Amino acid sequence: MLTQISDHDLVARAQRGDREAFGHIYDRYERAVYRYAYHMLGDPEEADDIKQDAFVKAHRTLPGFRGDCSLLTWLLKVTGNLCRDKMKSRSRRGEVELAPEMEATLYDHSPYGSDPAQQLQRKFLQGAVHRVLGGLPQPQRELIVLRDIEGLSYQEIADVLACSVASVKLRLFRARRSFRERMESLLKAN
Repeated sequence: MLTQISDHDLVARAQRGDREAFGHIYDRYERAVYRYAYHMLGDPEEADDIKQDAFVKAHRTLPGFRGDCSLLTWLLKVTGNLCRDKMKSRSRRGEVELAPEMEATLYDHSPYGSDPAQQLQRKFLQGAVHRVLGGLPQPQRELIVLRDIEGLSYQEIADVLACSVASVKLRLFRARRSFRERMESLLKAN
């Protein structure tokens, strides 16, 4: 069964034209690609479109994949490029960068019980996190999504963004500081 085969072997099979192997690559990583696109764009439909485009592009360019980074890192790099293109297109047309209300996906496993007051507080915090994340400049939002939501290592982020690990650490520090300051400001206002 292909579900237990390593990424390296799946890629090798897919590069030889094995459609089932590419299907397993899709099954293995489509959720991560969607989450990344969703957190970058804030729109579920656009994220789904980007996910599909990313896998079409990945399928087309897979023969050139050399394995210099992990398959997930490469897929997120493809996805990130498509998201950046979409955001540039939005800004040229004057569209809002993020949908006003993003689904609550950061806290799928709530530490709160079924107490209505706790649920209300959780909803407020989720909305605040999404508003603050959506208000960050795209490069800062991307770093936070890759590290704190997707859980990529500094090296993987450096591979996705084509920069050094030191640059990732510095930029992530600044992004988190900006996020924290905006979050504190929002919470004080409410």
